Amino acid sequence: MRFRAVLWDLDGTLTDSVRFVVDTANQVITSHGGQPLEFAEVGRMTGLPLEDIFRLAWPELSDADAITYRTEYRTIYDEVAIPATRLYRGAITTLRAFRRAGLRQATVTGKRAEDCERILRGLGLTREIDTYLGGDSVARPKPAPDLARAAMARLGVRAEATAVIGDSRADMRMARSAGAFAVQVRWGVESDRVPEADVVVSSWPELRERILRA
Repeated sequence: MRFRAVLWDLDGTLTDSVRFVVDTANQVITSHGGQPLEFAEVGRMTGLPLEDIFRLAWPELSDADAITYRTEYRTIYDEVAIPATRLYRGAITTLRAFRRAGLRQATVTGKRAEDCERILRGLGLTREIDTYLGGDSVARPKPAPDLARAAMARLGVRAEATAVIGDSRADMRMARSAGAFAVQVRWGVESDRVPEADVVVSSWPELRERILRA
């Protein structure tokens, strides 16, 4: 088997939660008099810093206001979205299959590490996931390679033996820049193939086949 480790994105990849990101962002935006953003517009920003999402509504948003809106977002998200987050059907079967095959597994997400931990514990994934990193775990979040490189270092694996699985262009760019294999899933925010993806899969069985038989 080619791979020794897989690095998972969370929102739109393992968890059916992109709608929570969009709804929470729009709740903050409209509370400050802004126009709600389109689902696809925000969805494609998932995994990037929250400030980038708010600047879709207000391109000239000050750093101070961006911090305020981020704090408001996190308050709502912590209270509403995290408890409601659920896995995609097929995710747990795949995670367990990879663990049985001896693959190391990590989650690499733009969320804060503490939010990632809460979600993993709430979903009962602490046995399947060996380690996790959030956007605040590294100096540069996605699409920079820092998250992937830090996860590979923790797992003790090389880039050429690592697959990054995600649904967004930021995930694929991170994978490519870190030297890992980029696997795009179609059930998240990007249904069309992004240029940086090495392979695109449309179902969980196809994903298992691509990783375990590589």
